[in-house]
Amino acid sequence: MRQLFDKLIHRLLPEATSVSWSERFRSAVGVALGLAAIISLGWLLTSRGYNSPWIVASMGASSFLLFVLPSSPMAQPWAVIGGSCVSAFIGIVCTRFFHETAFLIPLSVGLAILAMFALRCLHAPAAALALLIPLNELTDIYFVLFPVLGNSVLLVLCAMIYNSLTGKPYPHSSKEDLGSSPLAMRDRKIEDEEINTVLAKYNQVLDISKDDLANLISQVEHGAYQKKLQSMLCKDIMTTEVFFVAMDAPLDQAWNLLRNRHVKALPVIDSARRVLGIITLEDFIKSASVDFHQSFGQRIRGFMRATVPGLNNLPNAVGQVMSKPVRVISDDRNMLDLAEIFCVDGHHHIPVINSERQLVGMVTQSDFVKAIDRSIDIR
Repeated sequence: MRQLFDKLIHRLLPEATSVSWSERFRSAVGVALGLAAIISLGWLLTSRGYNSPWIVASMGASSFLLFVLPSSPMAQPWAVIGGSCVSAFIGIVCTRFFHETAFLIPLSVGLAILAMFALRCLHAPAAALALLIPLNELTDIYFVLFPVLGNSVLLVLCAMIYNSLTGKPYPHSSKEDLGSSPLAMRDRKIEDEEINTVLAKYNQVLDISKDDLANLISQVEHGAYQKKLQSMLCKDIMTTEVFFVAMDAPLDQAWNLLRNRHVKALPVIDSARRVLGIITLEDFIKSASVDFHQSFGQRIRGFMRATVPGLNNLPNAVGQVMSKPVRVISDDRNMLDLAEIFCVDGHHHIPVINSERQLVGMVTQSDFVKAIDRSIDIR
């Protein structure tokens, strides 16, 4: 029984909100200021002999949406103004033609909701107007202009000023920047078609825009990728069987390794296995100064660079063609660091070194992509 009671309490109690106290205070102050503006306008009109009601009760709920949930589709200007006015209009028309309260109120509220769906101005507090108007037997069509339209417009203006000044741009734009990290280069990872398919199956109104939903999913996905990549180290994905050459190795040796072993890059190391540079087919091509129809020996003589200290007597040495300095990465660094190197810096292969700066492996873009593919669980 105790366990059953605990489960029941756990289900009934809402989850703790993650909203900061500063945001709670900001929202409450906004609601108070918005309603104060409407009341001030009402006092001004009352002092000038205006006898019509100058505020409607639904503005309390509207102000909640505008200042507490400013990103909600129901809190956007057209939803607030259009939804309130169309619901008030339908409530007044129904009240004029029907008098049986038990039939009038459900009809008025139901028609108001259908109209808001049709006009794409769903605003929950507006449904209260479609109930309050028949309940109070209001039939004056000018009631739609004031207080309904007047209250709605004034509240929206207050929300535009206050929300924007307090860091919540309003009307809300869902085109957020997800950041500039390599895993968030696309502003939209979740495509419209995928979102539409899921929402069609869900078949309910969500109080969040499609773009905001896609952005939230992308940010969660990005955070999950970061955690996974941080837990995967270079030594876990690197290729340990690495072909390499010495700095004083002849160029034809490096050429044969690149061509015959089908590798794209050869680290150049010293006697202690420390990486001095890297040589690729591109280095050969860039250094060529003769026509490719010439013999291999003629090409080699063509891409001799300026003399390198200590290699003056080696006319065909790797050290004269290799690229340096070379970007390396430690074997205990994680894949998130690799993402920056591959995606931002444009590298295709990175030599991996140990704590003593010795060559222990090589990571290529293919290794990186395969590791990411393994890290994604597709069920």
